Amino acid sequence: MSYRDLQNTLDEGFAEQRHRDLWLFLYSSRHAIPELWQSPSARDLGTQEREELLNEADLLLGRFSSPAQAQLSSSDEKYPAELDKFCFGLIYSFHKRLLADGFIDIRFETQRADYDNVINKLTSDEIAVVSRLHELTNKYGFIITELWNSLIDSSKLIDAFIIRNLEIHDINQIPSFTFPKKGSHPQGIQISTKEYQTEINEPWDLAVFVNKKDTLSNVKKELIKSWKDPRNQFVGDQNQQKIAFYVDRGKCSLRSLVDTIRLQIDHLNNYNNGLSLIAKPEDLGGFKKNRAKAEKEAKRNLSSTIDRLRLTEGLLSKRWTVKKSNIRRSIGLYLWDQKNIIETSRSRKNIIIDLIDEIKHERPEALEFYLKNFNKYDSPEQTKKFGDSVGALETVTREMEADFELTDNCIRNFEFLTPQDVKSRRRKS
Repeated sequence: MSYRDLQNTLDEGFAEQRHRDLWLFLYSSRHAIPELWQSPSARDLGTQEREELLNEADLLLGRFSSPAQAQLSSSDEKYPAELDKFCFGLIYSFHKRLLADGFIDIRFETQRADYDNVINKLTSDEIAVVSRLHELTNKYGFIITELWNSLIDSSKLIDAFIIRNLEIHDINQIPSFTFPKKGSHPQGIQISTKEYQTEINEPWDLAVFVNKKDTLSNVKKELIKSWKDPRNQFVGDQNQQKIAFYVDRGKCSLRSLVDTIRLQIDHLNNYNNGLSLIAKPEDLGGFKKNRAKAEKEAKRNLSSTIDRLRLTEGLLSKRWTVKKSNIRRSIGLYLWDQKNIIETSRSRKNIIIDLIDEIKHERPEALEFYLKNFNKYDSPEQTKKFGDSVGALETVTREMEADFELTDNCIRNFEFLTPQDVKSRRRKS
């Protein structure tokens, strides 16, 4: 595969990653707001906790704010972003003390000492607030304050992705921060690096020490030799280690460990070598001396990045295209919001009929993602289109109902699900 082809593949991967983050954030924000789906008794408790935590977060920002932050009032339009950034820093620092899951945010790692100092000055009650903010952020995979304060109007998504036909890179970056979601990290693996050491708190029976000269193939050979030995095992040189993995073999498979080691080694090597994820051959140091070698190295780096993106973001399974997904998920979310936020008395079928009419008038091509021949004429005389038939409208209506069901499942489970996921779960239930 040529460098250009690899670059296009990577661009598609990043677009899908951003698309997935956007929709998971939209689903999670609706799940995180208790008024939208919880029972009355749980709703009151959830609403009270949200208001109390937001008030406490405001107080912490006011107490430890930078000079620039101190000039902002809570009514300033920039204030929510500053609150999210401050809370993310605190939660990130707290997370690094608590868990050894290998999560590294390079932006905040350079500021970690400052946030550590803030945490060291907190009272026990304030630590409890940070702990709860961390728990909720870890639950959803997004900073909880941004989820609470960013209920995006689904009609704007209809306008963006359907009426105006925008791509994912044409809209503002949402969300601002992503975080490890509870359960997403492979079980039984704790990670510590020489640069970012983390306390190891959970039991382990295998330690793997990797240095910058080790190859993944050699590490894998040693792991295969040691894996089935019930005694505590040590692979690699602890004194020369660049990154260490502490493994509970009863909770982790060998394949999962090898994938994790590969991701961590490549991830850290890219940053330590100062390589851009999309470094071109001419950007590499040896380009003038050996063009072929530099091009080969650039392709290897690019291919490695694509593999890591696919593994970490779950992009290996077959899904809708990003464009189709944006269109159909926009409609599903709009229908969900009509029932749960707008609380209209109109039936969903009538809402769908009006929505189809609007799309037929504004951008009929979008309906081809529901029925391929929707805009084609059904005869040589070109007097009527397939989409005008009763059967075609019934098909589109049925598919939009399925989009609503998909959305409802995504919100209730705060997950990014595919239609295949929903069908599979329905069969198992």
